[in-house]
Amino acid sequence: MTHLDKKIIELEQAKKRLEQQKSRSQEAQEDEDREAQAERHAAREEREAQWRREIREGMRSGRIDIAGTSVEFQPASFFQPGIRFLFPGEFLVCALDTEQQKVYRNEAHAVNILLQYTDHPGQPIDMTAMKSEMIRNMKSMELNTEWVEDGVKEVNGRPIHYCAFLNPVAHGKVFNFLFFADAGRKRLIGNINCNGKDSKLWSCIAQEMIDSMEVARR
Repeated sequence: MTHLDKKIIELEQAKKRLEQQKSRSQEAQEDEDREAQAERHAAREEREAQWRREIREGMRSGRIDIAGTSVEFQPASFFQPGIRFLFPGEFLVCALDTEQQKVYRNEAHAVNILLQYTDHPGQPIDMTAMKSEMIRNMKSMELNTEWVEDGVKEVNGRPIHYCAFLNPVAHGKVFNFLFFADAGRKRLIGNINCNGKDSKLWSCIAQEMIDSMEVARR
């Protein structure tokens, strides 16, 4: 092996070591970036969780701020047999009030709450089947629906089913939060809808409303 050959080998080895160092440095930087991103994500989630706790605690205490407006929440009763839950009565105007349907709205904040009391169909609520049917119907209407969540929770010994989704409109999206509860021979269907940009707020409000629900046992 000539002196030149040795130099070439040494240069190649040095180049390889440099590439390995560069690779390790890049991997270390990527690890740091991932860790920093995970920390930022965790911090955002904690801030949002804290914000949700403050909203729900405020509702239970009786008042929260909605876009600069102080809004009072008090237990309110609807229909017969009675259903009772936290409700922002003074924030809304009642546009329709019958034995089977109630409609409340706040045009300035683009919020509507619809409550419908129907005869019980004789079958338990099946959220999975309802979800499939709703999505199928929305597709048939060529609505590009974004499904947000669905679930069931037990409140005061009764199951309350719910779902939430976003539908596109001319100038953005509309957020819909639906909930379903049985009361004797009746079924309550509630729909809270608002501008899509306010979906997180009204989803949080809706969850606390149904968590406060009391259904008369008749």
